[in-house]
This record gives sequence, structure tokens and C-alpha cells, in this order.
Amino acid sequence: MTKKILSIDFGTKRVGVAISVGSLAEPLCVLDHDHALEGLVKLCQEHQIEQIVFGLSENETARKTKLFAKELTELTHLPIDFADETLSSQAVYERLRSMGNKRLEGPIDHYSAALILEEYLD
Repeated sequence: MTKKILSIDFGTKRVGVAISVGSLAEPLCVLDHDHALEGLVKLCQEHQIEQIVFGLSENETARKTKLFAKELTELTHLPIDFADETLSSQAVYERLRSMGNKRLEGPIDHYSAALILEEYLD
């Protein structure tokens, strides 16, 4: 049986979330940064998550991501891993445009989290 993994695209305004469904990555939701910890704990319980994967960028954002991951680990006691997320948002925009979405409205953070998880699962 495949492990249930939650993927997180951390941001200072929004946090994108995706979940593994078998060997696939499915966008789940976008959480407001200010309520993300509580929301993620709830999602981990609801979906019986066994592992969390954070997209990790560079510099200051990477430091903030690691601090947030530490807080989440203390609350959930789940193992956490990190995966490179460099240019994940740009890759999502390109994929959506290639699928015919000319005007992109709303946040795409959950799609970025799915892309991070997809690459992690591969």
C-alpha cells in the first residue's frame, strides 16, 4: 500500500497543499498563511497522512519554510522531507497555458504543491 503524503508549497501569504492518491499527486487546497498550521494539522488527521513533503526554494524563503516545517512537525509528529521547488510556479503556469487556460485567475499554490509532490514521487 502506498504511503499517504501531503505536499506543501509554503508562502508568506498562501500555502498550497496537495495529496498523494496512490502514485499520483492531486491538488487539494490553498490555505491562508495566517491559519495554515491549524489547517494542515486538521488535513493530516482527516486524510491519515503519514509523511509531509515541503517544497524548498532558496535564501530567506527557505529559512522560513524550514521554521514552519519544524512547527508542523512538533504538532503532527510526522516525518518531513524537502524537495526542490525552484520555478515550480512558473512550470504550473506553463502547463495550464498549454492546456488552454488563457486567463489564469485565483491562486495556483495547490497546483505548485502537486507538481512538487509529483516530482518527489517520481
